[in-house]
Amino acid sequence: MIQNNSDLIAFFQSIHILALSAVFMAMLVFNIRLITGRLSDEAFLSGFKYNAVIGLPVLLITGVFLIIAEPARSLANDAFQLKMVLLAIVLLLYRYLGRFAMPTVNFSHKHVEVTLSKKFLALLSILIWIGIVFAGRWIAYL
Repeated sequence: MIQNNSDLIAFFQSIHILALSAVFMAMLVFNIRLITGRLSDEAFLSGFKYNAVIGLPVLLITGVFLIIAEPARSLANDAFQLKMVLLAIVLLLYRYLGRFAMPTVNFSHKHVEVTLSKKFLALLSILIWIGIVFAGRWIAYL
């Protein structure tokens, strides 16, 4: 049914892009705040978690529907495979940052000291997210 309905495919693509935009912006802001040491806003961090908790499952669900709609275009595509590898890397990176960087945040301070290695990982994360976005676009052209 999905493969024969171009309107449904366009709907899932639109929702996927909107969810990716929300997650990408949350991750970008989180990483910039991590780099600058400005993680002391508890309201921001709870909003960040909300975007990730809602956005990532929406990306997963719409992504599965898009793969069902066009499996040959996705699964054998080098750009799709690159996107999945980058996504796995960035999720592991956030798991590490969440486990080791976030528990040290003291919300009573305006500025948090962040080690150079965590700043590097935050910058790397930004670059990986940009790679995910570009790889997603390249799926249509490779």
